[in-house]
Order: sequence, then C-alpha cells, then structure tokens
Amino acid sequence: MHGRNRRGPARWGLLAVVVLAGVVPALPGGATPTTTFAVGPAAGPVGGIFRVGAASRSVLPFVDGGLAYTREGFPPRSDLHDPGIPVRAFDDGRIAVGNGNRDARWVHDDVRVAAMAVASPRSPEVLVFVSADLYMIFRQDADIIRWKVLVRLPPGLRTRVKVLVTSTHNHHGPDTAFDINHRWYASMTDRAADAVVAAIARMRPARLRTATGQHFFGVRDGTDPQVFDPTLQVLQAVGTDGRVIATAVQWNNHPEATLFWSPPREAIEADCARIGLAGADCHAKDRYLSSDFPGVLRQDLRRRYGGQVLFFNGALGVLIGPGGAQVWEVSAAHPLGTGIVAPPGAVGPGGVPDVRAENFRRAVLIGEQLAAAVIRLLGRAAWIADTRVSYRSAPMFVRLTNFGFRVLLVVDPATGRTSLGHGVGVLYECPPGPGPFTVDDCRWDGNRSVRDDLVGVEHRRGDHLASAVEYVRIGPVGMMFLPGEVPGEVVNGLPAGFRTHPERWYAEPRDRHAFGDAFTTGGYVTRHMRDRYRWTIGLGSDELGYFVPLSNFRVRCVADEFAGEGTCALLHALGAIDFPDSLAGATCKRVTEDPGSITWGEPIRTAIVASCRYGQALGEAAGHYEETNSASWDLVPALLEAVRQVTGVRDGTEVNPDFPGWWEGHLPTGTGS
Repeated sequence: MHGRNRRGPARWGLLAVVVLAGVVPALPGGATPTTTFAVGPAAGPVGGIFRVGAASRSVLPFVDGGLAYTREGFPPRSDLHDPGIPVRAFDDGRIAVGNGNRDARWVHDDVRVAAMAVASPRSPEVLVFVSADLYMIFRQDADIIRWKVLVRLPPGLRTRVKVLVTSTHNHHGPDTAFDINHRWYASMTDRAADAVVAAIARMRPARLRTATGQHFFGVRDGTDPQVFDPTLQVLQAVGTDGRVIATAVQWNNHPEATLFWSPPREAIEADCARIGLAGADCHAKDRYLSSDFPGVLRQDLRRRYGGQVLFFNGALGVLIGPGGAQVWEVSAAHPLGTGIVAPPGAVGPGGVPDVRAENFRRAVLIGEQLAAAVIRLLGRAAWIADTRVSYRSAPMFVRLTNFGFRVLLVVDPATGRTSLGHGVGVLYECPPGPGPFTVDDCRWDGNRSVRDDLVGVEHRRGDHLASAVEYVRIGPVGMMFLPGEVPGEVVNGLPAGFRTHPERWYAEPRDRHAFGDAFTTGGYVTRHMRDRYRWTIGLGSDELGYFVPLSNFRVRCVADEFAGEGTCALLHALGAIDFPDSLAGATCKRVTEDPGSITWGEPIRTAIVASCRYGQALGEAAGHYEETNSASWDLVPALLEAVRQVTGVRDGTEVNPDFPGWWEGHLPTGTGS
C-alpha cells in the first residue's frame, strides 16, 4: 500500500532501442489471442475429480458505453514509450490511477478481474477465488462483491459459496483506495460479481495439478533486512476432456514496473493534440491504465494453455518490488542464471544499456520470465489425488494506531463516503487498557467522528478495526489469505544464517533498523502450515497496509513540529525517546495501552504521547516509510495469532533452516548472477 507521498526509486536514463521480438497483437475489447491446449494423460495415477469453472471480465472504464475504443489496439510489447490508447474522457468521469496521477488519459493494456470456482463431491463448500488487476480491495468493498454474488445465485447455493477476493496490488489500474470514481467502482463490483457467477455456472469435471519452485527475476527488497521470499506456486485445472480451464499463479512482487516514470514527450505529442492536453499538461507520467507484469503473465499463459489466468500476490511487505532490480533481455548469450544479477554484456529492457532502466518493456520482461518459469514448473507438476476441500477463517482485531487512517475514514455527510475505499469501513470503540479485545468487548462507533483540537482535524471515534485470515485447503495445497502486505520474514521465516551472520542481509546504515538478535518476528506463517504446498496470498479480502515486525517498527517523533526544530534530538539525548527522530513501536504500544507507564513529567510526557498518536500520519522516520502506510504496530502479532487459530499449530520459531535467503548482496556460492 502506497500513499501519495511514497518515496520513489531512483530514475535512470533511457536509450530508445526497439526490439521486435515478442509482439502480441491486441484484439477487440482488450482480449488476448489464445489457443486450446490439451493436457495429455499423466504417467501413472491421475488426479481425483473436482468440479472447476472460471470466467473473467475487463474492468477498464467505459468510453461511449463500452470497450469498443480498445479495438484501436494496444502497443506492441517492443514499444518502450507508447502509453497506449489516448482517451479524452471516460463515461464515468475522471479516473485516477492507483498511486498515480489523478487524471488517467491513456489505456496501455487490459485490466481484468478473474474468478475460479472449485468444488469437490467430498466437501460442501464451493470455493471461488477472485483476482483483480487493481490496487487494493478493502474488507468492506470485498463484502459488496460477495453481496452482489449472493443476490445473483439461486438460494440453494448461497450458503455454500465462499468468495475469496484479492487484488494483484497493481499500481497502474484505476484507483481503488484514495481517489475513487465511485460510479466506475460500482460497475467494477458488478463485473466482478458477474465473473464469479459465470465461473460457478461453468463448473465441470476437472483434475488439478500443482507445483512449487523459486523465481527471482525482476524483484528486490527495498528495506533492511533484505529478505525476499522467492516461492513460486502454480495450480492448474484441466477438464476431463484435456482442456485447461484455469491456471492460478502465486508469486511475490509489486506490480509497479514503471511507477513514477514518464515516457518522453516526443512519444506522446500527437496524442496530446488529439485529446486536448497542452503545455505542462502534455505528459503521461502515471496517467496510463495497465495491468503491469501480471497482464503479460496472463497473455502468455492463455496463449500457451487457454483458459483463465489468476495471479495472486504474496509477501510484498517492507518492501518487495521491481524498483532497482536488474532486468535484462534474456537470451542464449545472456541467460537467466539465478535471475538476480545480469550476466556480463546483458542489455536492459529494449536494448538500453542500463539493466535498471525503466520503460514499458521492463514490465514485459518481468511478466515473460515469470510465465516461462510457470511453464517450466507445469512440466513437472503433480496431479492432486486428494479431493477434499475446506475453508476456515479466524478474526483479526487490532488497534488502529495510524491516526491518518482514522482521518481518511471520516464520513462526508454530503456524500456518505470516506476518503479510503468505496464503502464505509467499520471501526470500533474499545475500553481503555491493553487488550487484546474482540468485537464483543467493543462497540461500533456508528461512523461518528470527533475533532482533534491539537491538530485541528476530524477523525473517526473508533480506534480498532476487524479483519480476518482465511485458510483454504485443496488436498495437499494450503492457501493462507493474509489481509495486507506481509514481509518475507513473517511469511517464510528469517534465513537460516540470520542469527549467526546477520550482516549478510543488511545494506542500509546499521542504525536504521533492528539488527541481528534485536530483529524478532514472533514466528512465521508457513511454519504453522502442515500442507505439502504452502501458498501465502497477500491482500486477501482486505488491505491493512504494511505488516512491520514490532521489533523494527518506528514512529516518527513530532515534537519538532510542535515545539521547534531540534526538540526530538534533545529528547533523544535526554533518553526520553528511542532514536533521534523516532520512538520504537514497542515504546508507543506500551505508553498507548498504559499511559501511567510514562515516568517523564511535562512537557516531555506530552511530546511522547503526541508522537505515538500522530507520528505515523505526520511523516516517516529515516528508512521507515512503510510505517506511514501501516494500520498498526500490532499487525504482525495479531496475524500470527489468527494463523495459529486456523491451523491449530503454535510455533514461535523465527528462523527457517531451509531458507538460504539469496539476494543481490548474498548470492549462492559459485554464481555471479
């Protein structure tokens, strides 16, 4: 989750060299050319029989009542700078780009929502997985999709269907968080519900095959410790006639390959004249709609196998993305290798010299190599014999420590809307004390707000929120749906050598983050799963932002804003706060839950309380952007407790002995890439 002030990765110069390979023509309505792929009989025992159906819909905004405008054709994959089809106006009005410009004017490629329904004769549930090429879908908005599904289903199915809603966290789709066009959003939820109902209606006998592997290309960790979970999962449904119904893929990478990058002006001048953009307004920086690399993945897998494709993102937190990653034109002369470091002589996207350069081909290469990795995995996939299907969920109830979120969730009496999400998020008022609380301990705040006199803004009365972890099992496959951006160390554990050689996973100044033994997590998700294949899916039916371990959580000191520059440094020198610019999350947790634990008198006491209350909203501590987009310092312990509830396993082990933790600064022995 990125707010409007997210720090951007460094920008690199571009060399306009066009590579002609890999062109995929566009079809009307943004469709992708597909072939029918028949999977031959497996050697040995084949899988058990499920019922599976799948469907998808474009969620692009309409022009002149539909999507006919996309017949103009999307840019070829070889084009480095073309932002797509120029649009003077969308039917629903201004469309902002998720984490981008407030006024989208180009459509680079299709943006879709896909659904896959799975049922078994051995289980009562019908599980429906939804993946949308969108920024995020909050809990209250996922519930709107579920409600629209229910009213479209026959009564006999309504109690059996479980709809799990996710977004790919695509930063180039229509905004679904901060600057929403609510007419378009209502249409999107209709199209999502239609896809779910169509998937259920199309269920037919099928077998499932699955595989797991690793993939490193086009991704890096942006924050210490450098822990990236490279796990790549695939699940494919094949009808008993041999035709592929759907392919589901889970990997970990922010879809933001060109975030904050601007195509050169000469590439768009003709478009600007066509749609009435002049002067400084003639630019395409973050003004195009695209599905980023998951769209390329979808195109390649549909072309290879047919059927629908769903991409599920996973361990994205603190901060896994393409920014700064090495991305090159893979060839026989410059092979993939480990995928982490480019081989000597390799060129960047489209032939530019810099393998970190940004252009539209960057997303293409990431998607193409991901698709190739999935295809290789499917070549050795195992058929699933155990046809049992189950669904469990456990609540997460946490203190909303980010004051900024409470401000964004104020309901505008004129519109009935908030500034965060489409529907109104539910908050609760809880009694004083440390908790933990449940919904039964607290009361709904009635969507009421109150004015904070110190900073002069309205905020919601409620200071707790409810979310959930969902756990799906399909034979040997376990899928844990996690409500936000969870880091690799909380999903897959700390690397095996972390406690003995922690320096291998640090690149920033040593005082920026908890180091070595001081960095604790309380456990990791997959340690609690007893499944052979362990999927961890982020932004699962909610988005609570970044899950930062409490040991590494920092809240910005705000005393400089209220008492003058240098006050925070003075407080640190006195020993009143933990760091020169911030307080430890553990400190803020203690003083928030027990104000009596503060031993300092005034005005130091007020400075501490104010920092813990407003610090996440008013800025970031050095190297700690992620806390500004985190709902709470309590997210990680609350998540792990919910995971323990749905699995029945309690294990506080933090280091994964089977996880080497390779990254650019710590490569496998004997490799240079």
